[in-house]
Amino acid sequence: MNIQKRMPVIFTGHGSPMNAIGQNRAREGWKKMGQALGRPKLIIAVSAHWTTGGLSVRSSGDNPQINDMYGFPEELYRIHYEPAGSPEYAGRLKELFGEQISFRNDWGIDHGVWSVLCNMYPDADVPVLMVSTDMSAGPEAQFAVGRKLAALRDEGAMILASGNVVHNLRRVNWDMTGGYEWADGFDAAIRDAILAGDFRIPVAYEALPDAARAVPTAEHYYPLLAALGAADPSDRVTVWNEYRELGSMSMTSYLFTAQN
Repeated sequence: MNIQKRMPVIFTGHGSPMNAIGQNRAREGWKKMGQALGRPKLIIAVSAHWTTGGLSVRSSGDNPQINDMYGFPEELYRIHYEPAGSPEYAGRLKELFGEQISFRNDWGIDHGVWSVLCNMYPDADVPVLMVSTDMSAGPEAQFAVGRKLAALRDEGAMILASGNVVHNLRRVNWDMTGGYEWADGFDAAIRDAILAGDFRIPVAYEALPDAARAVPTAEHYYPLLAALGAADPSDRVTVWNEYRELGSMSMTSYLFTAQN
């Protein structure tokens, strides 16, 4: 198994479901990342598309695929990606979080996760433990979730948080290949803070210029904070898939790896 002793943390922008298929920069980045990192024992996936009141984890041994997107080409719906779950690691999360977390099996693996993983690990041979985004909690609490998840990096678990730093569906322009100026500016401010090791700025993102346009609703942004919480200050930070698409969506992604 080609894995590090301490497993990495990934935040990935997933963007349009169409990134799962065809030729595009996101898909190529996901493929390269999977090849570079090797196969972990488990992936703990924090999903922007599983939003709950309170923190939840799927405790079942399976992950039924959720096609939570509508109106796309039939080719997209032909993707079948259903990796195993992990009751064992769900139990470990219960130990770490106690009453803060609840077991729920009314959700599966949604497109925010499978669109990424079907390219990183196309054989679906890595178990995935789905963790929700708690919309009843604020930014500091999202970061704190990551701090608790960090312990599992030393137990063979890669942490993958999937969302978008900038995500404004009302401003999407399907004919636009880059980003609006405000989207570029907000994305750059978050990137610069992360590279400087100052995670206080992403946590307090609402104080940044254009935050209201870049993050009109927080569900796609919050997984970034979980990833930052799981990262260690000594980790090496790699920025990848750094671009905006459709005007108002950032694909910028981050990899946090332990220093050798």
